Amino acid sequence: MDNAEPRLYLGSDAMKAAALVLAAVISTLASCASQIGYLAKQGDYLLRYSSGTQSVDDLMASPSTPPATRNFLLRIREIKGYAVQQVGLRDNANYTRYKSIDRDYLVEVVSACDASSFTPYQWSFPFLGRLPYKGFYEHSDAQAEAERLTKEGYDVIVRKVDAFSTLGFTKDPVYSFMSKYSPYELASTIIHEQTHATLWVKGQTDFNEELADFVGETGALGWIGERFGPQSAEYQAALDERADSELFVADLKELARSLGEVYDSPIPRAWKLERKVRILDAFRKKLADDSGTLFHTPGYRKIGKLPLNNAYLSLYALYTDDIPLLRSYYEKGCGSDLRAFMQTAEKLAKTGDVKAQMRARLESSAH
Repeated sequence: MDNAEPRLYLGSDAMKAAALVLAAVISTLASCASQIGYLAKQGDYLLRYSSGTQSVDDLMASPSTPPATRNFLLRIREIKGYAVQQVGLRDNANYTRYKSIDRDYLVEVVSACDASSFTPYQWSFPFLGRLPYKGFYEHSDAQAEAERLTKEGYDVIVRKVDAFSTLGFTKDPVYSFMSKYSPYELASTIIHEQTHATLWVKGQTDFNEELADFVGETGALGWIGERFGPQSAEYQAALDERADSELFVADLKELARSLGEVYDSPIPRAWKLERKVRILDAFRKKLADDSGTLFHTPGYRKIGKLPLNNAYLSLYALYTDDIPLLRSYYEKGCGSDLRAFMQTAEKLAKTGDVKAQMRARLESSAH
């Protein structure tokens, strides 16, 4: 992982505001006058990125396809097959088309949060409901939204997103820049997005993102173990990436706990903001001093320069807070069988709050 910061699937993320915008365009564009401009523009870009693709099967069969591209597409096919057969994800037309583009990301996503609490700013979308992120294909549009929210006093982050799911409204293609991913990054990306395409529960955004993260990482490790073997360099690299991710998330949770104590205290808001600055500065310094010895992978050794603020922390919480719950249910309730876990999640999604039901079942089985 050579990027300058830990990789987060915003769409979410990444996350999904830009990713799912076509669904909103298709379903409610005519009835949502206030968002017609935004939805139409993003929908047009999405259609452009989804068109002009080439069949993976045709490229694999063509003698003119470079060997490196053919090997990359073969790996995509292997991962997709594993996701369907072993994880139980939907067997749709995603990742059966190839698209070459001249940049290494798809959209930029804006997230915002109250400056003295972890209350996220939320945007309303037809069909999808309220989401704590909004995506843009054009850099200037993302910057304009970020500047608007910053002027209103929010903590804001803008992130480049390199993968998302349209939940089956379009055929999600394979993009050329994905060929640079490690086996673990590639497998976790595809399985993460296929999880969204298989199960998306309206009104349970945190569950959707945590589920995709957990299934993506667990499924990727399973595929690498099957494809390369548990003693392989690829498997060890995947373990290192996952260990670094878990350590980083634990650090962020501790930081959020410290800040939360300040935000929940009865002191004036100005004092909260002053203490927040001191806590964040101390955390950045500690991270910069320790990252070279704590982390195994290159990307995590650069995290001392991350733009940490409430928006960043709130976003990570959205993706990771209840992953321990999902892991426990996967192990204790499903015998560490990822296919059974997905089947159970789909059943629970039909009857209400998925995480609440998982907690209740785990508690019941413990007595």
